[in-house]
Amino acid sequence: MTNATSTRWPETRPEARVSSETELAEERLAFADRIIGLEEQVRELQAASRLTPTETVAVEANLAGIKSSLTWRAGRVVTLPIRVLRVVKRRVLG
Repeated sequence: MTNATSTRWPETRPEARVSSETELAEERLAFADRIIGLEEQVRELQAASRLTPTETVAVEANLAGIKSSLTWRAGRVVTLPIRVLRVVKRRVLG
């Protein structure tokens, strides 16, 4: 990936030089192009992470099944003192 400021106009011939306004316009166009590309990438990632209603129901049912299991409940009981201490520490120390 090239940086917009690293691609300068050649300054070997005086008649080939470009004004600073033109360089700024080029950089702005490069930044605008980059922003548009990133916005499109965000839209694609957001669309890919959405679940259909059927998938959402299946995931929620799976989570409810896990939370109702004996292993989950036993783990919650075992880790209760640690969780309580963590909450107390946050409240005392800020």
